Amino acid sequence: MLFNSYPFLFCFLPLLLLTWRFMSGGSGGSGAASRLSAVLLLFSAVFYALWGAAFTLLLAAVIAMNYAFGMAFAAPDNVFAQKHRIGRKKMFVLAMILNLLPLVWFKYSGFLAQNLALLFSANWEFATPGLPLGISFYTFIQIAWLSAVYQRRVTPEGIARHALFSSCFPYVISGPIVRYEQMKDQFDNFSTSTSEGLARGLSLFSLGLAKKVLLADSIAVYANSVFNAAEKGFPLSGLEAWLGSFCYTFQLYFDFSGYTDMALGLGLMIGLRLPENFDSPYKSTGIVDFWRRWHITLGSWLRDYLYIPLGGNRAGKLTQYRNLFLTMFIGGVWHGAGWTFAIWGALHGVMLAVNHYFRAAIKGKSLERVLKTLPCRLAFIIFTFLCVNACWVVFRAATFTGAARMYSTMAAGSAAPFPSEAGLLPNNYFQGWQPFALLLICSAIVWLLPNTREILKSGSADARTRLQWSASGLWAAGLAVLTFVTLILVSRKSTFLYFQF
Repeated sequence: MLFNSYPFLFCFLPLLLLTWRFMSGGSGGSGAASRLSAVLLLFSAVFYALWGAAFTLLLAAVIAMNYAFGMAFAAPDNVFAQKHRIGRKKMFVLAMILNLLPLVWFKYSGFLAQNLALLFSANWEFATPGLPLGISFYTFIQIAWLSAVYQRRVTPEGIARHALFSSCFPYVISGPIVRYEQMKDQFDNFSTSTSEGLARGLSLFSLGLAKKVLLADSIAVYANSVFNAAEKGFPLSGLEAWLGSFCYTFQLYFDFSGYTDMALGLGLMIGLRLPENFDSPYKSTGIVDFWRRWHITLGSWLRDYLYIPLGGNRAGKLTQYRNLFLTMFIGGVWHGAGWTFAIWGALHGVMLAVNHYFRAAIKGKSLERVLKTLPCRLAFIIFTFLCVNACWVVFRAATFTGAARMYSTMAAGSAAPFPSEAGLLPNNYFQGWQPFALLLICSAIVWLLPNTREILKSGSADARTRLQWSASGLWAAGLAVLTFVTLILVSRKSTFLYFQF
């Protein structure tokens, strides 16, 4: 069941809100919190089970396994030593391996088998297992929880609480990657959602749905046509290749931004404040700034559980740059089982190292003050966007061949001849005014308007106050019209791009 589907919008979500309202009545305090936790766990289980019973059993097994490890780690050292023959650290390593094994099997076994077959010149037949939905996200959530318990920052509070935290439907599929420390107090204090929280949540969800359906899915048609043409060796002009790359760059932006808004909006409807995960990344003035704005919770997870354990910046600049590269390389592999994702991660690792070196080189110098002026900041925003756009090409391409064709055509910038017998015309992939209008609208929203977090923020001092959300009839009418138009096009079934990661 997708957030952008009629069954979710007209059945699952209304039924959840009605049940939530009904179960929040009666005694308050811990009694209401317990009832509402049970409701959310039940709906989360149903939501995930609709994707497949086998995947649900896997998620349940992962939850039970980690809770058992958590209970062992929570015991005092003397009790742990009496009950277990291996040391606490060795058991933690074992727990990490067991958490990663399902991810490696379901996500990377086919890729590994394919590359081993090429290495040994073998003709192996390997049936790639289906990818359980959200396995990358809930694996990271489990690792973070178990690490917190191991370090005695968190104490297990019952299998039901751990199951709720691990499977909560607003974020289990594609994030945000939450930490238990962020959710504990909210689970403890569940109550009926306020009218303002419900209104803000519905507004945020509606804006996210519009981003996904009206912008991301619409511009995806042109991105797909160009990248598919590159894969098949069809002729492309330089302009078409550049426009296709921009279309995918905006498609991914509004697809992921839309999902994030919908997830955070769903949380607000039931009184949960999920961590921010997206903050106008295409307004970044450098790659360091970009990774503080794009997939914020993934960036913080990679920092805390990869970059810092590798040594961070504690052993000199060269080691820091190596750790940045390794962290982003692994982050690229996390996104998908393919060399194109690894190359994308490596490119970002190199750019992060260069950006850190440049920032350190100008720190405290007059050049630093000059580069903070508005013209220089605008130039850096454009340059960073072009770098990110170039990296998205290999991220989107299905093969190295397709990526190479895109890059070579973009670099050449000249039109390839179109075979007359094929009946193809110049500008074959961008006929009419619609794709250009979409690109202009996307550009205006990205660079000229505040993001949804700024629009929904209470008491914002932003000068663009006319775009500030308020519980008014004008906002209600505007969102109603936007939602009505969006719902008409929801019939174009389309999953979120991050579901495949």
